[in-house]
Formats: sequence, structure tokens, C-alpha cells
Amino acid sequence: MAAFSPILRQLGCSRSFLKADGLLRPQFSRSISTAYTPKPEPAPLPSKLPKSFLSQIPTRLQPNAGRKKLKIYPPPPSPRANCKDPVAALTESQFAALDPTGERRALFDYRRNPRSVKVGDILRVTFKNGDPFSGVCLSIRLRGIDTSFLLRNELTRVGVEMAVKVFSPNVESVEIVQRTEKRKRRARLYYMRKPRHDMGSVENIVSNYLRQKSALTGQRSAGGRRQRR
Repeated sequence: MAAFSPILRQLGCSRSFLKADGLLRPQFSRSISTAYTPKPEPAPLPSKLPKSFLSQIPTRLQPNAGRKKLKIYPPPPSPRANCKDPVAALTESQFAALDPTGERRALFDYRRNPRSVKVGDILRVTFKNGDPFSGVCLSIRLRGIDTSFLLRNELTRVGVEMAVKVFSPNVESVEIVQRTEKRKRRARLYYMRKPRHDMGSVENIVSNYLRQKSALTGQRSAGGRRQRR
């Protein structure tokens, strides 16, 4: 690569001295600007114009066009005066239709009923359409009319779980077969899905419960009939 000549170095050094002495004049840029012209005022229309010309002019620009009066309607009556809390009223109406006696609602109200269902209890659910299902209650989901609980059982050595809606019209009854020995420290017993903590099948416990129930009531249950056959 060729080296810079000493002449270029001297010219480059002298540029700073020339700028300091004012010998180098700054370059100015030119621009074009236009004068502001105000918007002309619209010319008034003649007072006497034939109707054929007035029909061609928009309504808002006609000389005798006045402000159109809008008809104001009164607001509709608010239903809040009759029902201040519509969600609570709707929930109570649903409870009255699905659970008129209030027994099922109290069965899962652990805050007010000490004998309510707890996690770890063995429950038996009877349906209007279908076979009954029994299992250990793993969790309870309290959501008002949408309250549900999860049952786990073992059928043919396969773990089966079923989520049941408490206030479903298809649920005929919910029975507590056996209560847990001590209160569980967790609200959801999902650890029972592991083989180490799995209870397995609860059919023997349910069959003993049905046998005792039939002995007290004097009626033979479907489970007892099957066993005797």
C-alpha cells in the first residue's frame, strides 16, 4: 500500500488554520417557501332562486335550512329497582328447581355442616340412567350450582375416575359409604393415583355397606341379589 505524501499531510493540517482565520466560508442551503392564503369565504346564495335549483343543492347548504329536531325517547325502566342482585336471584331459582329440599346442598356445605362430604370419603352415586358408581372422593369443586366432585375406583384392575355434577338432574342420590379415618391435610388427593398410595377397588366396602343397609331397612339391594346368585 502506497504511503501518503507529505504534501497531502500539510494541506490537511492547514485546513484547521484556515477555518480558524475565517478564510473558509460556510455553505448555505436555499429553500423555497410560499405565502399562506386564507380560505375564501363562501359566497351567499341569492335570496330568490327557483325551486328547480334549490332541489339540486344539499339540504345543509340551503338558505332556509334549519336545525332538524331529534325526537328524544325516555330511557327504559331499569330492572335493578326490582332485582338488585340478578345473579344471586338466578342461582336461588336454580337451587329451588334442582334441589328443593336443600339436602344435597347441605351435604357439600363443609362450612356450615360438620357432617358434610370430605375428601377421602368413599361415596356411592346412583343415577337415573345408568349403573351406580362408587369410589374415593379425590377433590370437591365448589362452584355454586356447578359444584362437582371427583371419584376414583378400580374396575378390572384399571383405575377409573368420574367427575359428577352434584345438582345434575341425572343424579338420583349421593351416599357416604365410609368416612375417612382422619382429616386429610390436602384439599385434592391426586397423589392417590400413584401405585404407592392407591386404595384399589372399593367394591368390597360398598357391598358390606349395602348388606348392612338392607338388613336395617329390610329391603334387598341390587348388589346383594347379585352376590347371592
